[in-house]
Amino acid sequence: MLSLRFDESLQKLLPCRYREQTAIRYPLHRRASIKDIIESLHIPHTEIASIRRAGRELPFTHIPGSGERLVLTSFPRGTDVTRPTLLRPEPLPAPKFAVDVNVGKLARLLRLAGIDTWYQANVGEEELARQAVASGRLLLSRNRDILRRKIVTWGRLVRHEQSEMQLTEVVNLYGLRESIVPFSRCLECNTLLLPVDKAAVLHRLEPLTRKYYHRFKRCPDCRRIYWQGSHHRRLLKIIAGLSLPDQKKPE
Repeated sequence: MLSLRFDESLQKLLPCRYREQTAIRYPLHRRASIKDIIESLHIPHTEIASIRRAGRELPFTHIPGSGERLVLTSFPRGTDVTRPTLLRPEPLPAPKFAVDVNVGKLARLLRLAGIDTWYQANVGEEELARQAVASGRLLLSRNRDILRRKIVTWGRLVRHEQSEMQLTEVVNLYGLRESIVPFSRCLECNTLLLPVDKAAVLHRLEPLTRKYYHRFKRCPDCRRIYWQGSHHRRLLKIIAGLSLPDQKKPE
C-alpha cells in the first residue's frame, strides 16, 4: 500500500469517498509513476506544486513503492510562475494566461485588469492546449481533462464558479495585484490600447458620447474605441476588490 496525504486545497478535488480521509491508502497493483497515480484520483497534475517523501522533493516520474508515505501540496498564494521548481524546471517567461471557454467571462475580466490573456471561444481542447504551451501561457479551465493533457505543464483548475471571484482567485494565487493596469488592454483582442484624440474618432461617436466624454483610447489592431462610460465605476470596484483576501470564500 502507498500512503498519500493531500493538503486541504487538493483534498477538495478528490472523489467524495476520499475527502474526509487524512491519508489515502492506495493499492499498488501495477508499476506506475506518481503522476499517473495522482491523475487516477481525478486531480490534474497541474494542481500539484510539490511531492515529498520524508521531506525530500520528488519528480512526477517517481515510481512509488509499497509502504512509502508521500505528501502532496498545492500552489500557495503568491506563487511566482517565473521561478523554476523540480516539477516545473522550465518556468513561464511572465504571468500570462490562456483561458478555456468554460471560464470565458474570466478572460474579459483579466483583460480589464490589464493582464495578458489569450482567448478564443471557438477553439477546441487540443488547439487550446497547444496554443497555451506554444505561447508560454498558463492554462485556466474548469475542465479537468484538458489540464491532464501531457503537453500542459502550467495550468489551474479554476475553483470558483462566479467570474469576479475567479478573477480574485487567479490574481491572489499568482501574486498579480501589483501588475494590474486597469483599462489598458482591448477587451476583445487583448492588444494594448493607445490614447487617441477625440477629434480623430469624433465621426464614430454617438451624440451623447460625443457630448459628455472627452478622453478616449483605441485598439491599434481591431480599432475599437474605449472611454470611461457608465460601466467604468462598477469595473473599478471589481478591481479594487482584488486586494481583499479570499481565504474565507467558498470553493
